[in-house]
Amino acid sequence: MDNDINNTDKEFNPALEFDAFTAGIDDGGLRSSSTIVIIVCYILANCSEKITSKTIVEALVEGRIANYFEVSDAISKMKSKGYFIEDSEGFLTIVPDCKFAVEIVENDLPITIREKSIALVRKLAKRDINSKENKVTINEAANGFQVTLHVSDVDSDFMTLSLFVPTQTQAEFIKERFLQNPAGIYENLMNSLF
Repeated sequence: MDNDINNTDKEFNPALEFDAFTAGIDDGGLRSSSTIVIIVCYILANCSEKITSKTIVEALVEGRIANYFEVSDAISKMKSKGYFIEDSEGFLTIVPDCKFAVEIVENDLPITIREKSIALVRKLAKRDINSKENKVTINEAANGFQVTLHVSDVDSDFMTLSLFVPTQTQAEFIKERFLQNPAGIYENLMNSLF
């Protein structure tokens, strides 16, 4: 593995500016391939949550920080060069050499981009874990939709809550809100009941 994240390859050279696709990003977003590589490594080096490639791509695209294709390409190149490892469940781990290199160049990224990226990745990583551990089903019913929320522990549900809503949009909204914090919803419900 090449230890210099800042070598002359296009994807690692911060001196090259505005060489990335910019469709879908806001002003202040990342416009160079090298800074997109750096933000991906920065995220992996600074998040304690389990993170997948999909989570990083979604976060940077949702935050309008970087272009979908550029982020996907950066992740693919970094994996092939051995800067991080993907386990059997799809979770990424940064290697020590890359983590060290990121510490040297991370200040080249605007602090607002760093903070926004980390916040979005943490939010999406938490949602991904919650959706694996808890289940939401939406079934069409007469005059609306039945939303069933399952709060699970290992292999069984310890709470199931069914709600009727008139529109699919409301059903999807409830699903998203539930998956953001199923434990908090459970806790609030239990506090209300007791």
